[in-house]
Amino acid sequence: MKRVGGSSERLLNFLRMSPRLGWREKGFTMIELIMVIAALSILAVSVGINFSQSGMKTEVAADQLIADIQYVQLLSIGLGSPKSISFRVDASDYGKYDVQNERKRLSGDEAVTGTEFGNTLTFNTLGEPSGSGRIWLSGGRSITVYAITGKVE
Repeated sequence: MKRVGGSSERLLNFLRMSPRLGWREKGFTMIELIMVIAALSILAVSVGINFSQSGMKTEVAADQLIADIQYVQLLSIGLGSPKSISFRVDASDYGKYDVQNERKRLSGDEAVTGTEFGNTLTFNTLGEPSGSGRIWLSGGRSITVYAITGKVE
């Protein structure tokens, strides 16, 4: 007498031993791996772009402020008279008061959060600053004005 289930058991054993089906049960196909890697790399690039853009706003504001400080310094040397630049703490605007009462705003949402030398920086006819120290911006960046030379970085 034959067993009815015998042939189906042999078929199942054959399918389990098949290299193709056995391999598929163990892991992912190459296409699945490529799709996951592509999705993760797109996600990583988009996150990286967002982080770099937020830091870029602070850099643009800092570069703008550095250029204006250097402009006031060169103007004091060129005109032969002291020139000043004033900062309003916790505000995004600053003024070059000895230069036609001009006021400027920092780009983006940046603001001057503090200074080590007071609110006004004056350069004499040699380009030397009246004070030295750092200027802090709300994005976490600081700008340093050095004594005697007036170098700004």
